[in-house]
Amino acid sequence: MTSDSNDYMPVMYRTRLVDAVTLSGEVCMEHMIKVQIADKTGHTQVLEMSPADTAVAIQQNSSAWVYADNTLVQPSQMDEANLSTVSSVRILPGLVGGLY
Repeated sequence: MTSDSNDYMPVMYRTRLVDAVTLSGEVCMEHMIKVQIADKTGHTQVLEMSPADTAVAIQQNSSAWVYADNTLVQPSQMDEANLSTVSSVRILPGLVGGLY
């Protein structure tokens, strides 16, 4: 296939792919996820992470609310395999209602 041909496979999922060069000089496509991590003060970090690193970040913030592609998910169920088709993850502190 050439870059100007129309014989590419149809896109099934929107993901962000990044060219990565291996030690042997080969170019491979690595799936990267845009990860937004917020704390209770409102400070937010936005990072590009691999699915494995994203799974670690989710497990480190297991009491937070986690949204994968704008869908609330259980942190305990998010592993590298489940993140293979996700393009964005938001890790937010849980909302607390009422007086305290």
